[in-house]
Amino acid sequence: MKHLVLHVGAHKTGTTLVQKALRANREAIARRGYDVLIRNDFDDLTEGYHTRWRRRGARLGNVTRAFEMVRDAATHESLVISHEDILASVHSFRTGPLYGPADSVLRIAHDVLQPERTTVLLYVRRQDRFVESSYLQTVRVGSTKSFPEFMEPVIPENLRWDHLVEKIKASIPAGSEVRVNYFEGIKELHTRPFVREFFQQTGLDVAPKFSFDTEAVNRGYSDSALKLALVGNAELEVEDRRKLRLFLDANFSNVTHRSPLLLTTEQREEMLTALAPSNKALHELVTSGLTEGAADLAVNRGESPYLPGGK
Repeated sequence: MKHLVLHVGAHKTGTTLVQKALRANREAIARRGYDVLIRNDFDDLTEGYHTRWRRRGARLGNVTRAFEMVRDAATHESLVISHEDILASVHSFRTGPLYGPADSVLRIAHDVLQPERTTVLLYVRRQDRFVESSYLQTVRVGSTKSFPEFMEPVIPENLRWDHLVEKIKASIPAGSEVRVNYFEGIKELHTRPFVREFFQQTGLDVAPKFSFDTEAVNRGYSDSALKLALVGNAELEVEDRRKLRLFLDANFSNVTHRSPLLLTTEQREEMLTALAPSNKALHELVTSGLTEGAADLAVNRGESPYLPGGK
């Protein structure tokens, strides 16, 4: 393989927006010599091998088999994979370090695909907002846990982005490119420039076209939606839960209704204070690899937006 582009998430950092853009521009990307596998493509192609590993704790041999299937199905010399769970389940931080098996997965991918060049793109989000969004996503797909129940096993040490970035760097060949972005930059850039910057960082040399509504992608649950979903998830069968989810997405998102109040101000400050040294280290990693776009706000301020009191 000539070039492997891995967009590894994280969850709730614009991944759905990016994946819609990759799908919409698949033909233009193919003309540059790249196959494109977004999350559902990857899961369908690998026939559940990767899914069984990340969801049910199956052996890492399942990951090897999944990448072998990707290799054998390739129709171009280069490949883009965008999958927010490719390094592990997003909820790995409830039982250990965030995306703890990332190094093993990346080594397997390189052993199997043997790319001449690798680009890894990771978007991060401030940890207090990240855990809140992760919780809401679990409810969206059927969980009945309250937020305190969800957070009970979580410790700040497991939410260190800098550890994940260093692990990624150590797991791929020398000379590979790792681009780390603050998701919060989307507020400064807005959606289309955010996607354009993503495409620029991939090295695909493709200017994305937009054939979909970039302002209505994967909105979050409002407080009303959360309350309704918790009741519905406990009482409804699978198909009716799916119908409820579609209804809540369309009518009770956080765009039109008040967002849930999950972490208290004190809990938020406590988490960010505990993670301050880690987030300072992360900031050095972010700003050393980016001088424009999503990092502009942080670079111009000269400090991490993830420190206590950050907006």
